[in-house]
Amino acid sequence: MYNCNKLTSPVCCSWPIANYATKKMNIRLSLLLIYFLTVTLSSFAQSEHEKLEGSLNSSANEAAPVLSPNGQTLYFVRQYHPQNVGGVTDSGDIWYSDLQADGQWGEATHGGKTINNRFYNGIIGFANEQTAYIHGHYLDRNNKPTTQGISTTSGQKSQWNTPQAVKIPYFYTKSKHQSGSLHASGQIMLTALQSYDSRGAEDLYVLFRQSDGSWSEPKNLGNDVNTAYQEMTPFLAPDGKTLFFASNGYEGFGSRDVFMSVRLDDSWRSWSNPKNLGASVNTPGTELYYSIPQNGDFAYLSSTQNSDGMADVVKVRVNPENEEMLAEADSTLDIPEEEPMVTAPPVAETITEPEPEVIEEIPEEEPEIPMATIQGKVLNKKAQEPLTAELIIRSVRNDTTLVETLQTDSQGVFSISLPLDDNYELSVTAEGFIRQRDRLLLAETAEASTLERNYQLTPIEVGSTVNLENVLFDRGTADMLPGSSDRLDEVVIFLDENPEVAIEVGGHTDNRGRADLNLKLSSQRAEAVRAYLIQQGANAEQITAKGYGGTQPLTSNAIEEERRKNRRVTFMILRK
Repeated sequence: MYNCNKLTSPVCCSWPIANYATKKMNIRLSLLLIYFLTVTLSSFAQSEHEKLEGSLNSSANEAAPVLSPNGQTLYFVRQYHPQNVGGVTDSGDIWYSDLQADGQWGEATHGGKTINNRFYNGIIGFANEQTAYIHGHYLDRNNKPTTQGISTTSGQKSQWNTPQAVKIPYFYTKSKHQSGSLHASGQIMLTALQSYDSRGAEDLYVLFRQSDGSWSEPKNLGNDVNTAYQEMTPFLAPDGKTLFFASNGYEGFGSRDVFMSVRLDDSWRSWSNPKNLGASVNTPGTELYYSIPQNGDFAYLSSTQNSDGMADVVKVRVNPENEEMLAEADSTLDIPEEEPMVTAPPVAETITEPEPEVIEEIPEEEPEIPMATIQGKVLNKKAQEPLTAELIIRSVRNDTTLVETLQTDSQGVFSISLPLDDNYELSVTAEGFIRQRDRLLLAETAEASTLERNYQLTPIEVGSTVNLENVLFDRGTADMLPGSSDRLDEVVIFLDENPEVAIEVGGHTDNRGRADLNLKLSSQRAEAVRAYLIQQGANAEQITAKGYGGTQPLTSNAIEEERRKNRRVTFMILRK
């Protein structure tokens, strides 16, 4: 007798000679079983999804639902709709729908051209009944971008004031996706970015509103929630601890599922293991933008499962066991100030009776980590004079959050000691000068040492030229080599922070070969750099490109080392 596991393998048995008809029957039964399980699981997964009653959803894509503070208006993003400002190619406009007396949502209405343009526009959240934070790159009359991508405005429905830029230090993303949310307290913002220290694609970051009304730089939430894949559409419950987000980096039901994690301490980098919200929320489709209005019975999200078009806004009932999570926003949340000054209070001297001597076990001392001293000077490159500048040093190791900030003295001199068990990114900034970045690869240094680093900052003025080191190409082509993007991404940030500036990207070669071919190749390379900058979000109106061939050498072309210096890409400021 031969054994056959009919539960796990209905068609593969170990008979030496199988009957053809039996095989065929087993295959049919297997296919029927798979179909039955698929339909059953899909139906079960949708058992808790409720479509919104009324005419809010359409055959276009509806996403990013945000309920107004009074609960009577639902704002959302409608994508690729003919009535968007940019028509059917528009990646998203803000629309809204009012709650009717019968509990249905009324006809969706466009939010107006003040807050909508041909770029992506979406509500992040409400600071109060009349003030909203919104996603969008807004332009002035000369089509120059006036925002980094986040603004604030006042109004409601289709009547809004002109969005005002929210300036956030080091706010930058390579991704075209935009999502985030404002905590019910109005003091915490979560966002998804593909930025300097992201693990792969989009990571989740937190920003804190400072006492002066400004916002801190984005802080990565760490490896407990972020993966090498996409984490996006974050939402922080009113308790300030429970995080909901969508991801394709964990095992789930479909392409992107909604997960939940709980903050474990005030570092904002320690979180519980993300938990899939299960079949009551997630389906074989895509679920995004899960959010829960304060004291609400339902959570709102967008889902592609059983939608009339690309995605619809749906709701799911919130588990009543989570009432504590949905209570009033916690007013005792720790909102760290940027670069806080911590001073320990003096300890009052007291006289007490001596206590019996307690002999404690002395723990073994941990081995001391060797340190490296980084010292140097910052100069004005044009005037060759000392420059008062700020240096920000960040750890690039995934599991640390070290950030050190220091200023040069009146002679432009600085000095700092850093542990040798890590690598660091250093940023040198001064008002009116182009930021300069450097990598300190200290983890590759064997023992304590002193390293000299000198920096020359280029003033932001017409005629200033910057050599874009490490922007390299395949020999004889305009194909950029891997690693070129890091330097160019800094140019994108510079243009975003200085929308009034116009630059010329210059391509240069050495003098070998035919001059006309060198000129053509240098022009192609300059155009390739310009195209990359625009692709990464830079304003095309700010950038021109020109090839110079070998007509502007930096040094002699006598030896290869000097020819290499002449083969370069630069940018020159044309307007400020």
